[in-house]
Amino acid sequence: MLLWGAYASYYLCRLNFAVAQPLIRDEFGWTDAQIGLIPSVYAGVYAIGQFVNGQLAERFGTRAMMTFSLVVAGSMNLLFAQADSYAEMLIFWGLNGWVQSAGWSLVVETMANWTSVKRRGMTIGLISTCYQVGNVAAWLLAGYLVGELGWRAAFWVPGLWLLPMAALFLLFLRNRPEDAGFAPIREDQEPEATSHGSSPAPDRLSAAQVLKMTLSNRILWILAIGFFCANSVRYAFMNWSVTYMKDFHGQSIKESAFMAVALPLIGSVGAISAGWASDNLFGSRRAPLCAIMLFGLAALCVVFVQVPQGDWVLGTALLGLAGFLIYGPDMLMSGAATVDFSHPRAAAAATGLTMSAGAAGAIFSGAGVGWLKDVTGGDWNLVFYVLAGLSVIPALMMATLWNVRPKGAK
Repeated sequence: MLLWGAYASYYLCRLNFAVAQPLIRDEFGWTDAQIGLIPSVYAGVYAIGQFVNGQLAERFGTRAMMTFSLVVAGSMNLLFAQADSYAEMLIFWGLNGWVQSAGWSLVVETMANWTSVKRRGMTIGLISTCYQVGNVAAWLLAGYLVGELGWRAAFWVPGLWLLPMAALFLLFLRNRPEDAGFAPIREDQEPEATSHGSSPAPDRLSAAQVLKMTLSNRILWILAIGFFCANSVRYAFMNWSVTYMKDFHGQSIKESAFMAVALPLIGSVGAISAGWASDNLFGSRRAPLCAIMLFGLAALCVVFVQVPQGDWVLGTALLGLAGFLIYGPDMLMSGAATVDFSHPRAAAAATGLTMSAGAAGAIFSGAGVGWLKDVTGGDWNLVFYVLAGLSVIPALMMATLWNVRPKGAK
């Protein structure tokens, strides 16, 4: 509950920008590419932070790092609410991206410590609903605040919320069952022999050992490169769905935010379904579902091109279906599959590598999508064709891992 609540709260201070984005753009007279650069800077800093913080998580643990990150993320939102220049917004949102980059690696490592291999897909599928529900809450709250109080309120309220959440996290979270007085749960974590072959290795690996075993893992690199493309698509939908409903279908900001929640809301069903199916129908193999769902997403992106302008009902329905097809592979690639194929004592570092690659891909979703819209005079067709192509690439990569099973799977 603490992990779920903390990471869902992150999204209140992350996706509020997507709702405020059209009003900030119009107030300051910026182009789509200019306003899109702000989430791109977030994604670029997030990408670097994912890898660096993934290493630091092995040293400092979830409890300390997540508490610190929640406090700073809340503070950056409060400062963003007062910003009056492009440079200030870039700096504050970039710093917000740095501290938020620690979050998912910490969640995955802690969940791995508290679950067994046979339940990992379903458990991480359930915990991953935190960022879909967080997405829904962020857009609904920001849509209401922007509509009633202006765009700055969409950063004040979530920023203040993170501070008491950080206090709860510090007081009650425990990183491992052993920290709470229980026996270890993970069956894939075996003692390693020392050079004399007689006694177990120390609990913590050196930073060099963690880095070496992470960077030399071929399957992790396939996951990371695939996630680079898949996350470009996810963040394109996350950053621009509200703008799409407003500009293309003529809805107000509040209405657009309300309709866009179909994406994460149905996405949570996709994540849970994918986790259950990978555990129970595919014998803990994550790759087949990822490939199937990503091929489906590519086809759906092409269907978006056929949606008539102003048909907000069909647009909303397709956003929901896109969410179902996006969040299943997203959860499996960044969570269950990464833990499956990483060293038991380097799960956070491995997740940091995958998430770093995904965040690098998300850089395109801001300024890249904005540039595509600018060069076509605001047309969305080229955007959806590019997203279709980006969906096919990870589908093909995951198909190469079709029969690979995690250690400990039966």
